Amino acid sequence: MNYSLAQLFQDLAAGKCDALSIQLETNGMVIASLQNELNKRAKGRHDDKSLEKLVQMQKFYDGKWTRFNMLIVSFLQYCRDVDPWSLWHSCDLIFNFYQSLTNCLLNDNYPIDKLVRIFRSHTEYVIPLATRLDYHYASIGTKRYQLLSFVSSVISRLFNSIKRFEGSDSPPAKHEILLYIVNKLNNIYFRIESPQLCSNIFNNFRPKSVAHFTQYPVKEQIEYRYLLGRYYLMNNRITNAFVQLNAAYHQLSIVSHRVDPNYMPQLRRNIIRILTYLIPTGLMMGKLPRFEFVRSLDREMAEKYAQLACHVRAGSIKGLNAWLRDHESELRKRDLLLLLLEKLPMVTYRFLIRAVVQSFVTAQDSGRLPYNVVETAMQVSIGYQQGELSIYDTIHRAQNLENVLVTLINLGFLRGNCFPLLKTCVVKKTHHLQDIMPPIEDRVIQAFPLNADDAWLDES
Repeated sequence: MNYSLAQLFQDLAAGKCDALSIQLETNGMVIASLQNELNKRAKGRHDDKSLEKLVQMQKFYDGKWTRFNMLIVSFLQYCRDVDPWSLWHSCDLIFNFYQSLTNCLLNDNYPIDKLVRIFRSHTEYVIPLATRLDYHYASIGTKRYQLLSFVSSVISRLFNSIKRFEGSDSPPAKHEILLYIVNKLNNIYFRIESPQLCSNIFNNFRPKSVAHFTQYPVKEQIEYRYLLGRYYLMNNRITNAFVQLNAAYHQLSIVSHRVDPNYMPQLRRNIIRILTYLIPTGLMMGKLPRFEFVRSLDREMAEKYAQLACHVRAGSIKGLNAWLRDHESELRKRDLLLLLLEKLPMVTYRFLIRAVVQSFVTAQDSGRLPYNVVETAMQVSIGYQQGELSIYDTIHRAQNLENVLVTLINLGFLRGNCFPLLKTCVVKKTHHLQDIMPPIEDRVIQAFPLNADDAWLDES
């Protein structure tokens, strides 16, 4: 294929922008032809000044769209200097082109719609590239997450440039990729370990949107809910996290029944990705998944969380701590360790006290729960502690039984009153256990109501 500069300028003048692609896999022949012409002309290779002058001479859009000229110059610089054998030597050219491309989309006064599709395809190219280079940051001499942070700053400028469209005509094309931009930014913020930056994106998404949430592609809706759920989880908003993760899971489950079987491996991976956070979130709310279904997707995950659920529902603090210790590395990586360490012990104690109430209080129709009975149960639950204390067992002591009971009462997990002088907890005299120990889910929802700002996600 012999593609010349003259042909490139002719295509661009006619509004054909497809040639402006730096992806060697799909546009390698065009890039190679242009590289040959740019480096082997009779007067010597084109330097940057000659490229700028050459582009200005074309008078694209009457020479008024300066950023478009800069985009073409950056594309020609890439074609001239790219090293197809070295990603590192070419990355400055790649990121410079991507920044120039995005800058073109900041001003709605020019015909940017044809560039939106190019931006989307290059975003899919640039983010994995930045991720790969950042992985080797120590060997290539960059800071950790330096390139992904740069990409996020470029995309963030595009997000901030999008204004609420009030016209009667169809909105600009970049409004159609608003949710796509939101998801890409939030994904990067999680990758660079700065999830709190997501707050600005979540808060400003709706004011910028001109469409109902359900009008965006289903794939992007699912991704948004998944990321929003993870964000809530990191901020200890368990109810909101569960609702969003569960909605993402159900949407993806519906999709899985309608797609071509060839897409099932990818869907399976995404379902597992959601369940990785949905299952522990559900356990903190006293809810269990269908482990048979989880086992059909990922046996290891099913066995792992089934074991955790067993310890929690058996009221075994010793078993819970052992499980957390065994999976510490993975939980740290997913930012779940501290959350489970904080929330699950009280849920576990709740099941322990529930068993004691059921076997001692309601069975004897007494309405009284002596401290010594609770202490004995807690000793069995906590087990014998030996050696150095760790983050898992430092606060757990059978002698803290009154603190446990009072905390359960304050959380609404136990309805009763403690009388320290009598060393007794008095509960309602009834055979209906739920009158004494309300369901965890009800209490959590009551204590931590849903964010009303998310209601628009379900509007149609």
